[in-house]
Amino acid sequence: MIKFISILISVVSVNFYVSYNTTKAESQPQEVDIEFSDKAVAIESGQPVFTKGTKIWISNPQKEAIKLYLNEEEKEINSEKVELSEIAKLNEGTYTLVVNTTKEEKIFGFTIQ
Repeated sequence: MIKFISILISVVSVNFYVSYNTTKAESQPQEVDIEFSDKAVAIESGQPVFTKGTKIWISNPQKEAIKLYLNEEEKEINSEKVELSEIAKLNEGTYTLVVNTTKEEKIFGFTIQ
């Protein structure tokens, strides 16, 4: 009986460990993402409007080489997280951000007022 309980506890422990590690790996973001420090205050012409001083980050969890096109400026990054508002001094205006990875291209328009 004691042997049966020991085996049962071992099997349950191994299943929990494998399940936890698999879930943890699957829950990590894998795609390049755009994050804003503030919420949009309005929508104009289908684009979100942010207040001046809003910080913008590009998350690159795979640390792959990606190209950023902000209006007509081109930047290449390969770090995990980059603050776009520091790289390109964003003043009031309308911007088009293109994030080009090896797998896909994301286009995002926004306005800063």
